[in-house]
Amino acid sequence: MRKFFFLNFLLAALFIYVYGCGDKKDDKKTDGNKTATEFVNKDSLTGKDVVLLKYNVKKGDKFYYKLVQKNSSTEKSPATEDKEVTITNEINYYYSKEVDNVDNSGIISYKINFDSINIASRMGEQSRVYNSNINDSNKQDPEVIPYNSIIATPFFIRVSSLGKISELYGMETVYDNIFKALGDTLKEQDKAQLKQSFSETIKELLQKEMVEFPAPQIPLDSGWVRTSDVPMMVFETVASEKYTIKGVEDRNGQKVAVINGALVIEFKNKEIKEKGMTIKIENSDASGQGLIEYNLSRGCIQKKESTVNLKMDMKLSAQGQTANSSQGMSTTFIVNLMN
Repeated sequence: MRKFFFLNFLLAALFIYVYGCGDKKDDKKTDGNKTATEFVNKDSLTGKDVVLLKYNVKKGDKFYYKLVQKNSSTEKSPATEDKEVTITNEINYYYSKEVDNVDNSGIISYKINFDSINIASRMGEQSRVYNSNINDSNKQDPEVIPYNSIIATPFFIRVSSLGKISELYGMETVYDNIFKALGDTLKEQDKAQLKQSFSETIKELLQKEMVEFPAPQIPLDSGWVRTSDVPMMVFETVASEKYTIKGVEDRNGQKVAVINGALVIEFKNKEIKEKGMTIKIENSDASGQGLIEYNLSRGCIQKKESTVNLKMDMKLSAQGQTANSSQGMSTTFIVNLMN
């Protein structure tokens, strides 16, 4: 079961990268010379309504989040004896974000504290459940030690006013917890790699909760596009994320910007030769969509939902023999502000 648990974790990391993170190029659709009031104002040149999109928070502001990540993968190939095998994984994160400092340039420091993490995995008749708040045999497995080590162990992130996380810091206690749980058997090089890998995973997860805006002001009914190169199995793809501001709504006396998202994934190549084998994509379908509710009054994400789906039919050829393989991947990401 451990093999499949890791597989779902890697799929989760991949889809986090595809829809919400990574090094991207912005195609901004904005207008110049704007005058700013509060949240929505008129462009001085075009007369269009523009929305002020930035994380406008103050020291002491505290937000409680529930983040749910559901992943599913299916495979039908010679490796599965031409039977369809489905693996599902759901992770629930509960954590708080408290504004620790806002400097003169608008850079925000948040104190992050994970309260609990729950995981449920299944492959066929095999299943596994992990709850960070329950001391059972599952909690002793090495693969969940990083989860155990981060619970109730605060650390910090530094974020721009437009929502880009630049760094994590104050993670020393988390790393010490991991190394002690592993019995201090790791070499210094292994420790360095583990620290880098885990910090990048947490950084990408927290970035997924946020939205990285391309500019402080965006016209209503317009938006922006981001593109990134993303590896998909052995293939290279280009992911294009399009965000559109649909409007600003009044919710219980607070202003909320509603943003729609759409994702298109295009394969750069559909045939790869690797280790004497040719892998060719016969059919593929990859896309995603999302909805974001950004609370302008509080300067935070109020709700965020995204779904990404991928299906591929492939032909494998080697030494004069051929075989067919079908792969499917799906992920749903849900963020809810709890207070």
